[in-house]
Amino acid sequence: MKTILVVDDEKMILRLATEALESLGDDFEVKTALNGKEAVQLLEAGNVDLVLTDLKMPEMDGYELLSFMSKKYRHIPVAVMTGYGSPEIAKRLKQKGVVHYVEKPFEVDGLKEIVSQILSEKSKGYIHGFTLANFLQAVEVEQKTLTLRIGSKGRSGYLYLENGELIDAENDEGLRGEEAAVAILCWDNAEIEIQGTHNRPRTIDSSLMHILLESSKLKDERSEAGESGDLLEEGIRLAEAHHLKEAHEVIAKFLKENPRSARGWLWFSRITVHIRSIESALKNAAKLAPRDPDVIEEVKRFKLAKERGGDAEQVRRCPFCWFAMETKSVQCPYCKAHLFIHPNFFPSIGEAETDILQGAIERYMRVIGREKNINAYYFLSVAHLNLEHWEEALNLFHKTVKLSPDKEIFSEQLRTLVNHMAMDATTSTFEQELGSGGSKPGKTAEGSAPPEEEGRKKILVVEDSSTTRKVISIALGQKGYDIIEARDGLEALSRLNEEKPDLILLDIILPKMDGYKILSIIKSNAVFKDIPVIMLTSRDGFMNKMKGKLAGSTAYLTKPFDPNVLVRTIERHLNPEPGS
Repeated sequence: MKTILVVDDEKMILRLATEALESLGDDFEVKTALNGKEAVQLLEAGNVDLVLTDLKMPEMDGYELLSFMSKKYRHIPVAVMTGYGSPEIAKRLKQKGVVHYVEKPFEVDGLKEIVSQILSEKSKGYIHGFTLANFLQAVEVEQKTLTLRIGSKGRSGYLYLENGELIDAENDEGLRGEEAAVAILCWDNAEIEIQGTHNRPRTIDSSLMHILLESSKLKDERSEAGESGDLLEEGIRLAEAHHLKEAHEVIAKFLKENPRSARGWLWFSRITVHIRSIESALKNAAKLAPRDPDVIEEVKRFKLAKERGGDAEQVRRCPFCWFAMETKSVQCPYCKAHLFIHPNFFPSIGEAETDILQGAIERYMRVIGREKNINAYYFLSVAHLNLEHWEEALNLFHKTVKLSPDKEIFSEQLRTLVNHMAMDATTSTFEQELGSGGSKPGKTAEGSAPPEEEGRKKILVVEDSSTTRKVISIALGQKGYDIIEARDGLEALSRLNEEKPDLILLDIILPKMDGYKILSIIKSNAVFKDIPVIMLTSRDGFMNKMKGKLAGSTAYLTKPFDPNVLVRTIERHLNPEPGS
C-alpha cells in the first residue's frame, strides 16, 4: 500500500487530486492536509510514501514544509503543485531537492503520470496511471514523434506518431493502419511503452479525434445491454469541453438507442444553436420528465431566451449556464456573467450569479483535468474574473495565452486585464481582496520591440506585494526581459549575488529591510554600484523623492503605475542615449 499526502488550502483541489490518485488502484491511499502544519502532523504519524504540496498556504507554506522535510524526511519524495510555475520557481525548487512540479489547475492524467513516475518500480520507459486515449491526446498536443508499443492480455501492437499525428499502426492480429489503431484503442488495461522515433510511411489519414471516437463507438457496441449510459456520459464530457460537433454525434447516437431519455434530450438541446431544434428537444424532455427540476429550469430559461431573442433562428450558448443568447451578446441575460473583457466590463463587474459561476468553475476544472483545452482555460479565466478572483483570473489568462500565443484575442484580453490592474491595483484595493496572493499574466506595452534573444537583459524586481510584483514581471517578461523576483530586502541581496541583474526595480516599503537601506548597500559595493536602480513607492511626497535621489537611485516611479511608462523608463536606463 502506497500512501500519498496531498497538501493544499483549497478544498476543491484536495478533492480533485484525491479522486485522481485513488483511481490509480487499490494499492494507493490518499491523505490530505490544508496547510504545512497539518502535513507535519501526518508525516510524524508515519507511513507516507510521497508528498504533493502547494506552495502558497496559511500557517506554514510549501517552502517551509520543504525546508522541514529536507531536514527530517529527506527519504520521502516531493512533488510541488503550484499555480505560478515558471523557470524561476523550478530553479528554486531544484535547489531544495524538488525535481517534479505540477502547474494548477492540473490535468488529472499529468498528475497521475508524475505520481506513477515517482512511485512506480517498473522499468523506465513504461507509462502507467492513465488511459491510452488520454496519453495519445497529450502526445498530439505536445506534437511528439515516437513509437508506442501497446500490450494488453497477451496481445501487442504498435502506434506510430509523427509531430503528434497518428500516421500508422499494426498489431499481432495482422491488422494495419486505421483498422489496427481502432482495435488497439479498444483494448482494456493497456500498458504503454515508449520506444523512440521511427521511419514509417503514412497509412492513416483520419484525425486522432476521429479514431478515438470510432474506437469509443466500437467499445459501446460491444458493451452489454444497459451500458448505453456510458455513451451519454461521453457526449456530456465532449459538450462540457466544447467539442460540440463530436458531442452532437455521440448524443444523437445515444438518443437513437434510448429515445425516452429525458436527460439525453436535455443535453441535446444544449449542444444545438438552432431555435427549432432546441424547442423540439426540450418538448421531448418535458413530456418524458415533467417534474424533473433540471428540465423545468431549462424550459424556463428557453422561454426567456425566446422572448429576448425575437425572430432569431440561431443563438449563442452562455459558457457558464447554457442560456441561449443573441449571437452578439457580451453579457449573459440569465446568469449576468460577462463573456469576455469589453469596454464596460470593469465598471459592472460583480453582477454575476455566484452559484452558477462556481459550478462552471468546477466543470471547467474537470475538463482541464482530462485534456489541454484552450476554451476551458479561457472560460475558467473569465469565470474567476466575474467573481473578482483577481489572482486566479490573472494566472489563468496567462496560461491561456501561453497555450495559444497566436490568438490575438486572448493576448488582447490579457493586456487589458494587466493594464487595469497596473493602473488601479493599489495596496488598499486589490491587496485587501487578494490577501498576499500571487498572480501571473503579461502585457505587451506600447513602445519598442522586445530585446534580441541573445542579448536578453535581467531585471531584479524587489516588491513585497505579490500582485504588483507579478504584474510588473508579466509586463516586462512579455517585452523579452528575464525577470528575477524578491519579496524582501534580504532575499533581494541574495538574488543580487546569484544573478547579477542589469537593472533593479526596488520598492521603498519592504519588510526586514527598507528600500533605502538596500539601495545604500548596493551603491557602496564596487561590484553592484553601477547597476541602475529605479525606486517604486505609493508615496509621492517631495522628501521621499529627494531621499531616493540622495541615496543614489537612477529614477523614481509611483504606484499605481502605467505599464507603458514603466517599460519606457527601464529601456531608457538600460539603453541610454549617447552622451546622456
